Amino acid sequence: MYKTNLKEIIRWALKNRATSILIISGMSIGITIALLIGLWGLNEFSFDKFHANSDRIYRVCRQGYINNESLTLGSDFGTVGTISKEKFPQIEEVCRVVPMNREPVKILEKSTYEDHIATADQNFFQFFSFKIENGNPENCLDAPDKIVIDRQTANKYFQNENALGQIIEIYGQQLHVSAVMENMPENSHLKYNIILPVSAISWLKDSGWGSNDGFITYLLLEKGTDIKTLAKNISAMTYENFPTYEKFKITHFLQPLSEIHFSQGFRFDNVITSDRRSVFIFISLAILILLIASFNFINMFISTSFLRAKSIGVKKINGSSRASLFLSSYIETGLYILISAFIAILLTVVLLPSFNQLSGTLLKFNFADYRVYLYAGTLFLSTIFISGTFPVFYILRFNPEAIIRNRFKGSGVTLLQRSLIISQFVASIILISSAGMIKKQLNYVENMDLGFNKDQIIYIYPGNMANSYDAVRNELLKNPNIMDVTAKNCLPDQWNNGSDVALADNASEAKIMEICSMKDNYADVMQMSLIEGRNPFLPGQENKNECLINEQAAISLGLTAPVGKRIKRGTDRFYTIAGVLKNANTKSLHIKVDPQVYLNLNQVEGYHPLLIKTNGQSESVINSLSKIWKQYNPDTPFEYHFLDDAYDKLYRTEETSSKIISIGMVIALFLAFMGLYAISHYATERRVKEIGIRKVNGARISEVLLLLNRDFVRWVLISVFIATPVTWFILHKWLENFAYKTELSWWIFALAGLLALGIALLTVSWQSWRAATRNPVEALRYE
Repeated sequence: MYKTNLKEIIRWALKNRATSILIISGMSIGITIALLIGLWGLNEFSFDKFHANSDRIYRVCRQGYINNESLTLGSDFGTVGTISKEKFPQIEEVCRVVPMNREPVKILEKSTYEDHIATADQNFFQFFSFKIENGNPENCLDAPDKIVIDRQTANKYFQNENALGQIIEIYGQQLHVSAVMENMPENSHLKYNIILPVSAISWLKDSGWGSNDGFITYLLLEKGTDIKTLAKNISAMTYENFPTYEKFKITHFLQPLSEIHFSQGFRFDNVITSDRRSVFIFISLAILILLIASFNFINMFISTSFLRAKSIGVKKINGSSRASLFLSSYIETGLYILISAFIAILLTVVLLPSFNQLSGTLLKFNFADYRVYLYAGTLFLSTIFISGTFPVFYILRFNPEAIIRNRFKGSGVTLLQRSLIISQFVASIILISSAGMIKKQLNYVENMDLGFNKDQIIYIYPGNMANSYDAVRNELLKNPNIMDVTAKNCLPDQWNNGSDVALADNASEAKIMEICSMKDNYADVMQMSLIEGRNPFLPGQENKNECLINEQAAISLGLTAPVGKRIKRGTDRFYTIAGVLKNANTKSLHIKVDPQVYLNLNQVEGYHPLLIKTNGQSESVINSLSKIWKQYNPDTPFEYHFLDDAYDKLYRTEETSSKIISIGMVIALFLAFMGLYAISHYATERRVKEIGIRKVNGARISEVLLLLNRDFVRWVLISVFIATPVTWFILHKWLENFAYKTELSWWIFALAGLLALGIALLTVSWQSWRAATRNPVEALRYE
């Protein structure tokens, strides 16, 4: 029986190649998308679960307010962890990690730059389950002259040599490679290539309260620990040691290790994070596309039921049981889906590198991972069940007598089929509207007046050039393509230093503000407007006891006439406000403008960026920078960056979302086109004789077209009415992530509806035109 069924299925597929190709291609696309996004989703939800004690590891976080907005941070002062370990017995172990900036390193007498560097406590490899290939995990970080590198770094610099004992120079110190670790897993929120001990960095090992607050502190807790009580006790401990926390009502909470990857909204968080909502949106997108593909399968199977009818009728008359027909039909649907799944796996392997580039991941189709088979198998069986069940029961309802007498033409378009088409277009309209709105918001971000100009600015970290800042600046200005050169304590989009600031005569009402140090011409280079007062840092006006503030700082301090007022920073530093700068959105537009105090940058350091304003002739400017760099930093490779690239990175998540949703939109529209093709073919074939009779009685082609298209237009309009409020709600919630956002425009929804309607009319009209122009004699000659 199975052999006969298989031959029959193959014979039918070869005879109806176009339909078979549409069925298989639609399902292949749906399963491919489900596999790609499913593998990505599995990776996202598996973050940090490979650690042996992952259920007992927590990160110490703090929460407070700045600019009347809740501020959440995943780091703190290093002493928080060490004192907590001594004070609270339920803490079994503490491990601190400090991410470092991109740094120059010297290996085998060659200088280069390395990202993904961190310092950590010596118990790092006992606390976490990162594996050591060569070396002893217990003592590889127990001395300030040791360093651990991963396999990737070892292969990069030492190739076939033994990396152990090799010397790496970093931060002016020579460190010995004490161990080589395996590359950190892709599903780890900590992802570093180089680890060195905290004791190797002088400004970290001795840091105390009020100094460096970049320590990410992890606690290994006893089972059954009351997490909320311990967090409150840690807050109380910090109030005793650092009263500023109590003054600003900064509290602590403990975040489970499994939640760190999805900790959106944390500021200054230097770990790998993702947006849980985005993950669910993309997984929903994959499910949506797979369902659309399954709906198409159902519609196509039904639309070709006439071609199978006679065969099934003969089988019924010859005594085939419902069970055998059921099994036979399921074998056919299963075979189609099996072929589609095989093609989908090949497509997934081929497309995975492009998907990785789009999503910023390094996923692999690991055939040795049981989860891949479990997921693919579940996906396969679910697809067979969804796609195969309805066609099977539909076919089993055929009346064998009507089939044999050629009176079987199927029932009308069922409620389920209409629902499937409407669902497809609801999904398509949601995706079209979402893609349009995301692009509108990104365009708004790109063209919004930020209050400063980030274009045509190159920045470098000067290294030894910093000691001769004035001489370097004067030399660079000889290039006519360089408009000006300035320096700041950090890039405009970064927050380098924060402090409590209050009016000198009302110190109890202090606010947390960003403290910026800049050269006298920084505001001019960045085209930041001075709206009140003067710039106290200009030559001849230097006054180390004067400062500038921005508008938001004046508002936070309750000042309507701030110039001349005295402010207090910390406990003992006083400044007179000389001028007010217009608010500038130097940070992401996800947050409001922070209150800022600007001080004079007296001494440029090697880690302070130099910002070079150009006239657009970048090549000439880069050549000048390179020449001067070689004079002052001959042993360090020259690197330069464009400031606008730093700002583009702030919206990388939105850019990725826009691309993925746009691709999903195209796929959904293509599948919807296929679904409409199937259902319109089904509808027109069922009404061939009706159309023939109407034409014989004088109906015009336009009237026939209107008759056949009317229902489909109605379904698309219903889709628009369903999709619009759903999409509005989704996009309204998404825009809440931005402090500055564009408005939801009615024309985006209208355009999405018109596009869906246009595709529907184009698809259906082709089938309708063929039916309307057919010779009515062909349809009526057997009547």
